[in-house]
Amino acid sequence: MKVLAIESSCDDTSIAIVNDDKTVEFLETINHRKFHKDLGGVIPEMAARQHLEILDILGKSIKKINFSKISAIAATFGPGLIGGLIVGSSFAKGLSISKNVELIPINHLQAHLLSPRLVSEIKFPYLCLLVSGGNTALVLVKNSKSFITLGSTIDDSAGECFDKVAKGLGLGYPGGPEIEHLALGGNIEKFKLPMPLAKKNNCDFSFSGLKTAALNTIKNNKKTKLFLRDFSASFQHTVSKVLEIKILNCIKLLQKENIKINDFSICGGVAANKYLNTELQKLISTKKLNYHQVPLSLCTDNAAMIGWNAIEYMKTRKIKLNNYNVRPSPNILIHEHF
Repeated sequence: MKVLAIESSCDDTSIAIVNDDKTVEFLETINHRKFHKDLGGVIPEMAARQHLEILDILGKSIKKINFSKISAIAATFGPGLIGGLIVGSSFAKGLSISKNVELIPINHLQAHLLSPRLVSEIKFPYLCLLVSGGNTALVLVKNSKSFITLGSTIDDSAGECFDKVAKGLGLGYPGGPEIEHLALGGNIEKFKLPMPLAKKNNCDFSFSGLKTAALNTIKNNKKTKLFLRDFSASFQHTVSKVLEIKILNCIKLLQKENIKINDFSICGGVAANKYLNTELQKLISTKKLNYHQVPLSLCTDNAAMIGWNAIEYMKTRKIKLNNYNVRPSPNILIHEHF
């Protein structure tokens, strides 16, 4: 099986060709960051226009594809920014019709959760921590069709918290990489920041209180090099501890329910943070679970994970022919399918 995939849910325009033997034959991703950085975040209308222009550019690569060998065309239909979803899904529909190739609409979150299987020998069921700009959740991936959310954020996501705190520090967008760089050599114990819901024996997250406390601390201190380094280290460490506490709660819950897992993975944009990965890997090793880190190229939004999700789909389900009436949805949930 060979799938041509398109991703356009936020501020990354990406196309890929993925094979069922886990080889990524082609992957090209163009980020819109330079168009949004001066405003400190993604502007939906601007992002949609960028997707349109970039897909026109990437169309030159698509023209070179031998479609007689393409089994299906996959595209992100949600969740995400509706403008970008419309551009990408419409492009995929038109291509599917013109080339007479089946279309597979993909849930972006499920693609993130299945992406570890593209690069690792990871078996169902497994526990996955999804941490991105819009989502933070602990999910039991039972198989390619069944996703059970054991806990999620009740307000801000970890990625949003990183971005808002980085903006308060006067850093660029996105804020995660900037804070991670500043935190190198910083004192993780210099600033004591709150860990909302940490004492609750559940798997849910809350980062709104941490964000507010962090921004108040920034306002009350001069932004010296020492402050930036120590505060970034303390903030990053606090986020890590919150994730660790909730992962432990989740593992206990699975044990209580007699659900055996051998593997744990982290995915999403925040999964690119090396400090978080190092700390979480230490934790997971104490629980005798295999730790799987998705490579940087697959952490952020990319078409390779969309293509792999489509292959997982085709292995277990028949493709609905001519399903061109499927519409993109900006708010589809993790467990829902198109």
